[in-house]
Amino acid sequence: MNVRATARRTAIAAAVATVLVLGAPYAILAGSGGADQLAAYYASGTVGGAGIVLFALLSAVVVGSIEQGNLDPGTLAGVAVMLGVATTASAAFWALAIEPSPLFRENLWLVWHARAVVAVSVPVPVAAAVHAREVLS
Repeated sequence: MNVRATARRTAIAAAVATVLVLGAPYAILAGSGGADQLAAYYASGTVGGAGIVLFALLSAVVVGSIEQGNLDPGTLAGVAVMLGVATTASAAFWALAIEPSPLFRENLWLVWHARAVVAVSVPVPVAAAVHAREVLS
């Protein structure tokens, strides 16, 4: 089993899954009348949903580009780990900052959505760290 390739694929897949899970309420509730509440939901926290998407997609790009050889692989591996940590940390801070709104009463699954985003983002820094260990060894 190639740990390096598996860790790379896992980090990329987890980053993309984080973006998809984060965007689920927008995709499902965009046509409903709670657009203002949905915008407030995504704007909660220090960086909001847009920051989480930015960190997650940057993580996927950096992890994917480590093997290309354009820059030092060790440096890119370290950047990938830090971007993965930033993804999970920003998701956690976002989840803690969300305040319940009437939108939650109508859609009870939103209560668990932010926690699901955090849970899906956890493999990003873990897999990036495993990949970095393999690159540096």
